Amino acid sequence: MNNRITSLLIDEKPDQRIQFYLSLDLLNVSRACVCHDNLKNALEYLQEKTDFTPNYIFISSSMPVDAAAQFIRIIRQAKRLANVPVIYFADANSKVSSLDLKGAGFTDSLRKQPDIYLLRDALSALFTKSYAPQETDTMTLMLRHQQPVPKAPHRLSA
Repeated sequence: MNNRITSLLIDEKPDQRIQFYLSLDLLNVSRACVCHDNLKNALEYLQEKTDFTPNYIFISSSMPVDAAAQFIRIIRQAKRLANVPVIYFADANSKVSSLDLKGAGFTDSLRKQPDIYLLRDALSALFTKSYAPQETDTMTLMLRHQQPVPKAPHRLSA
């Protein structure tokens, strides 16, 4: 696990942001945790603060997935943010499939927890994962770059 983690959390609920920050504090691994309540402000911050490269970006499930996908496409254009894991920070009742999340550009997901100790443990497990970029799968490349999947021909014979 990286000893000094920087993260960006995008969540509209102040109590969720505080819980996240306190959980990071309990892990004693956080160098910086920047919080924003919407995608627009977070994007403006990342574009303005070019010296800030978070180790992780967490986007709350309260943000629309299509807006989050657009945000991810924009940040991936910056070399410094191209390989930063973007984590879907999901409410317990979130019904978005993992395939939809991958298609939107999310690297992984993390379930919101009822208290800071459970969230600390979930974050600890997440921080031990390796998120090395894998550019070998054609389907993954198409999804990442939002290219349409080629359609099969209507007829296979002449």
